[in-house]
Amino acid sequence: MQSRDRVLVIDDDLVHLGMAEEILSEYLDVMLAFSGDQALSMLNDGEIPDLILLDIDMPGMDGYKTFSMIREIDAVSDVPVVFLTGMTSSEAELAVLNLGAQDYITKPFAKENLLARIRLRLDESQRLREMKTRLSTVGVDDGKFNTVTAGLTPSEREVTRLIVQGCSNREIAERLNYTAGYVKNLATNIYDKLSVQNRQELRTMFR
Repeated sequence: MQSRDRVLVIDDDLVHLGMAEEILSEYLDVMLAFSGDQALSMLNDGEIPDLILLDIDMPGMDGYKTFSMIREIDAVSDVPVVFLTGMTSSEAELAVLNLGAQDYITKPFAKENLLARIRLRLDESQRLREMKTRLSTVGVDDGKFNTVTAGLTPSEREVTRLIVQGCSNREIAERLNYTAGYVKNLATNIYDKLSVQNRQELRTMFR
């Protein structure tokens, strides 16, 4: 039988924890933590989820600090974190997205919306893991790369390396947290500056 994804819900409100468990347990294995400290203890003990739902307004260690501490644990540094909070201000949403969170959902929430966005982040995380594994098997000669890309901007160089390693524009956008349109524009600039027509010709330059 296929194993189910695991989600860790961190919230100091027992009612909200109970609601989240009731909604999610039909589809996911659910872990619960009543505070940031308890969550960090679980993670450091090797209880690793596939996704974390995190509240902001918690006593002691708030969601911002908890998030920062989570990202310092190597085993969960790539686990997607979705803030699930009653704070509805655009400033709070912008703050957590700038920290590197994958999504921001406000309470009260619709069950279907919560499940759909969790599934979206889980699927995205799976694609990124698969891409990371694939990239580890495709090497690029750094000396040649540095010479060929000397005239590119740092962003263009980053995108060039991923194109050479076989990534699609969508994969590049997800990995670098860019929009697909921005990646397409960067790729066009790269082709123009390096005098190639497409990604196949670009890859050929590094063989």
